[in-house]
Amino acid sequence: MLAYQKPRKTREFTGPTPHSVAIRAKMPSKQPPDHLILERRKRDDMREEAEAVTKYNALCDLKNDWEQITDRRIQQNTIKRRVKGLLQNEEFALEDRKQRLKDLLAQEEEQYMLEMEAGQETLLERQAKMRERAKSLKEKREQERLQLVAEKLDQRWREECEELRATLTRRHMDEVCIERGEQLQMKQQQEAEQKMYEDFYADMWEKDIQAKAAREEKEAAEAHARNKDMLDTLRKQMAAVQAKKDEEKRLKIEGGQLRKEESELRKLEEQRAMLEKKAVQQAMKDGLDQNLKIRARLKAREVQEELALDMQILEKLLEDSRNEAMEVAQRKKELREEDQRYRAYLHQQMEEEKRLEKELDNMIEAEVKRQWQKRLDQWAKERDARKRLMDDVLATRKRQLQEKVADNERAQAEAAKERELMLAAMEEHKRLEDDKKSQVLMDNKQYEHDLMEQVNFKLRMQEQEKDEEYREYLKGLETEAEYQAKLKEALARPSIDKVHPFRKAHMIKKAEQIS
Repeated sequence: MLAYQKPRKTREFTGPTPHSVAIRAKMPSKQPPDHLILERRKRDDMREEAEAVTKYNALCDLKNDWEQITDRRIQQNTIKRRVKGLLQNEEFALEDRKQRLKDLLAQEEEQYMLEMEAGQETLLERQAKMRERAKSLKEKREQERLQLVAEKLDQRWREECEELRATLTRRHMDEVCIERGEQLQMKQQQEAEQKMYEDFYADMWEKDIQAKAAREEKEAAEAHARNKDMLDTLRKQMAAVQAKKDEEKRLKIEGGQLRKEESELRKLEEQRAMLEKKAVQQAMKDGLDQNLKIRARLKAREVQEELALDMQILEKLLEDSRNEAMEVAQRKKELREEDQRYRAYLHQQMEEEKRLEKELDNMIEAEVKRQWQKRLDQWAKERDARKRLMDDVLATRKRQLQEKVADNERAQAEAAKERELMLAAMEEHKRLEDDKKSQVLMDNKQYEHDLMEQVNFKLRMQEQEKDEEYREYLKGLETEAEYQAKLKEALARPSIDKVHPFRKAHMIKKAEQIS
């Protein structure tokens, strides 16, 4: 039954003798023989290119960081040098000032010491000074006495000289008339000056009022423009704050996406590790299945060969029994002997086949192990290469994600700092505007107070001038009365003892003009 089964479609063909097997050649593959090498080289080139790009990006990042750090350090060092130079200049100026003050103090102390030394007098010097002072006082009293005697003698001569008295009287009358005219002219001049001052102050008052109105209009326009500018600035600042808020929101969303991508990368790493584990297990399973298939195929071939041999023996025995019935016993004996020999031969052949089969199994197992080990090594190399490539890619991606997260956090921190600075600037601007408004209000109040002080001062000056004019008028009346009385007295007793103050001033003025 087994001999008439349909053989399976395989590449193996049995020969006429036992254990003779032919294997049909495979069809040529569509891919070139070295396509695996080319694929591996292509993957290696791509990996090297990715590594080169990663290294170049890392180098560029390192250069950029170094340049930024260098620029920041240069700027900080420049600021430090400038601040240090300014501090040194201030210290040098302070030291110079201290030295100058020290020199001045030393000079003053030296001068004071010299003055103190020069101011000390001895007893002889003091006595000499006292004698000198007594002598000078005695001479002064003598000069005063002689001057008084001369004045009395001159007065006596004036009183006794009739012609001098008449001449002095006429001259006195002429001087009185001249002085009266000068007084009237001076009064008119003072009135003109007073009117000019009043007109000048009135003009100044009008100009101040106009200037104040113009200044108030200008300040109102400036305040309106300033308020408009402040509103525009506030709108811009609010727009900037809103933009910063939108940027922070975008950065937060981007940070969430980056964290999501990072978690997805971790999941991909876990999936890749699981797939690699399953691939190794599947490869081991395929190797074991292939080994079992080879063993089963060899066993089936041996069974088929044994069955074919048994069928040949039976057919031969049946044919011999039909042709030679007479020689059954002899033939049986020979057959038994032949069967024994054949069985011995079969036993020997079976032992040999077992030995060959064992050797073949050992060879097949060794070859399978070698091929399997080679394949495992190749798979391990490819797996290590894929793992390194994937690790590099994942590490690069992870580093990029970390850098993006760090940049995101730094951008958020900078945005928060800028927002705080902007709010502080807005508060400072508001405070400055309030201070400016209060200062303008104080300046206006101070200007109003100054104007009122000027008005009050002008009124007080006018009152004082009126009082002064009235006092001068009363004084003039008193002077005129005194003058009339003295004139009557001089006419009654023609002698001039004193000079009128106006005449005296007029005489001094003429003397100054002549000199």
